[in-house]
Amino acid sequence: MVRSLNWGLLALLALSHSIPVLAASSSSPILAPEVGPDCAQGFKHDGKITGTNVTIAGVPTYYSKPAKSTAGPKKVILFFADIYSPFYINNQLLQDYFASEGFHVLGIDYFFGDPIQAHDGEPGFNQTAWINKSRAQADESLPKWTEAVKKQYGADAKFTAVGYCFGGPYVLEISATDNVVAGAFAHPSGVTEDHFNKLTKPLLLSTAELDAAFPAASRNRALEILATNKAKYHAQLFSGVGHGFATRADLSDENAVWAKDQSAKTVVEWFKRFTK
Repeated sequence: MVRSLNWGLLALLALSHSIPVLAASSSSPILAPEVGPDCAQGFKHDGKITGTNVTIAGVPTYYSKPAKSTAGPKKVILFFADIYSPFYINNQLLQDYFASEGFHVLGIDYFFGDPIQAHDGEPGFNQTAWINKSRAQADESLPKWTEAVKKQYGADAKFTAVGYCFGGPYVLEISATDNVVAGAFAHPSGVTEDHFNKLTKPLLLSTAELDAAFPAASRNRALEILATNKAKYHAQLFSGVGHGFATRADLSDENAVWAKDQSAKTVVEWFKRFTK
């Protein structure tokens, strides 16, 4: 278990934290700014992965399938990764866990082989340009990728979406359509009030007490919007943990491990509720 990025890259991301790249294009109030220093903190995990690398609609994808086939429509999770990509070991292990609970899990690599850790220690790394490029790639690739996945699994399949950090806004956007039956996110970045106002599908919010990117005021405003709109939602708040707790926890910290595990278990329970 090691620190996932060095302080040089954290410092570069700190410079970009005051630049809400995605949200700056919107007049809607920002609830979580664009990728910042907290998004690059955490610990790398170890383990044996069970998924495989596939290509869907020309986009690299991590695919993890259930160990056993189940009766009824297939249950599919669209996994929208943080800045480390779906091929980062922590994210692979998380996707494999979801698959072990009976879901087909597909993690789109909207970074196209260029995740943030590829620039660890890189002199002169332009983090703002990287964020802009990655957002543009995601905006272009997600629609065709989603349609290809839907076609692959058929009209009877039940689709859900979960996102972490960078992937948070994509969960909210797809949960404003009929492409999924429910959504979930943990420690989002790049989200605005409009994202919550446009929501039409049930949403799980898995949040951290010490998340500077999605602090109490933002959490409360998001919940206020959901309540006003009579949305179906469930919010959980974990004490003593911060941004990245659901994917890059310190495995030597009992509280951090419990929060990480409970977040993942709740995602499973939430999605099972809506994919019966």
